[in-house]
Amino acid sequence: MRSLRELSRRFAEPEVRSALLPGGILVLAEEVAEVPSLALGAWVRVGSRDEDPEQAGVTHFIEHLVFKGSRRHNGYELAKRMEAIGGQVDAYTTKESTCFYARVFAGYRRRAVEMLAEVLCEPAFDAEDVRREVGVVAEEIQGYEDSPEELIHDLAAEELFHRHPLGTPILGRRETLARLGVRSVRRFYRDRYTAPEVVVAAAGRFDFDLLVEDVARTFRLPRRRTPVTVPRMPRFRARERHEEKDLAQASLCLLRRGPSYRDRDRHAIFVLNTILGSGASSRLYQSIREDEGLAYSVYSFLDSFRDTGAFGVYLGVGADRLGEALRLVCRELRRIRERGVHVWELESARAQIFTGLFLSYESMYERVARLAHNELYYGGQVPLAEVVGAVERITLEDVHRVARELLDPSRFCLVTLAPAGTKRPGLAALDF
Repeated sequence: MRSLRELSRRFAEPEVRSALLPGGILVLAEEVAEVPSLALGAWVRVGSRDEDPEQAGVTHFIEHLVFKGSRRHNGYELAKRMEAIGGQVDAYTTKESTCFYARVFAGYRRRAVEMLAEVLCEPAFDAEDVRREVGVVAEEIQGYEDSPEELIHDLAAEELFHRHPLGTPILGRRETLARLGVRSVRRFYRDRYTAPEVVVAAAGRFDFDLLVEDVARTFRLPRRRTPVTVPRMPRFRARERHEEKDLAQASLCLLRRGPSYRDRDRHAIFVLNTILGSGASSRLYQSIREDEGLAYSVYSFLDSFRDTGAFGVYLGVGADRLGEALRLVCRELRRIRERGVHVWELESARAQIFTGLFLSYESMYERVARLAHNELYYGGQVPLAEVVGAVERITLEDVHRVARELLDPSRFCLVTLAPAGTKRPGLAALDF
């Protein structure tokens, strides 16, 4: 830990350059002259939480469709143009944003910018592509449903954010996808994909002025955005849900609302989550996997959003030992709520967090993702020294206080996914 503290004091904060283009697109960049590559990404402030119930999945669907063809090239031609230079291009959708990114050798900066601009700003949205891609995404949904760990997280979110878009799976639902047509896709794209909602970030070897020229020349999106209604967050109500599935193992998820990205206690809760269930030395891992041999996969997790978050525990266990495993989880939650944590645990958590922060600078993609994330959630860049300082200031009492507040059994939902005939524990079994 001493060496990590020394590293944090000697760490040279990279210079972040920025340019706001006339149309409203923001360009952010970190030049890293010693690498031969360039990572480039375009983040759009639109995710699955921005969808109406009848169009659930449309954001992720558009992420697929833009690669099927533009007004100038079909999907094969787009892929061929990027792979001809050895480049990699991909995309992903979250609950609050959509990202399109590319990684290339530095000499292909212009080609990478043109490729991302073409798929993002000039999608063809061909009717036949829409029809075919519905089937592709339906298969992707099937893949998630065949994975108990993926499925139970979606089921738990549905209960936690009851009837709110944050509780809808990012992939959407088969029935809503089947109703999507070219007209509705184009309307959603037109309303949401506007210049002020786009952040372009780059990291690696490049000339910043030339990068800005390339983005200004190729990224053409409308400036105005149609006003949208943001649904209110429903009041929390503890719920339980038990689903049957033909599985060899039972899965269980405990979930409650957690801190947003702006919550004053987010750093202390992140430390708590690390101690409780992140890593091989964490309490849940040691107690349930190492000491008792009950579960191969057991962990706690923390997801944050603009205005709320989710904190929970997941485990996969033999169906006949589900109740026993939950009792052990409750025991560990009760211990940490009543007694707090040890000095060595706090120091270990800090070391894990600091190492993750510093190592992220070795990846050009991680750099661009951090640039975009800071802009989307904080409206500007957060210096690494500020994050390190916030974690350094966390005390044993801080962790104990947030544990007492967060680990309240009346604030949790309980979801199980197990074979038929499994004896399911309910909310009444939560004892911590």
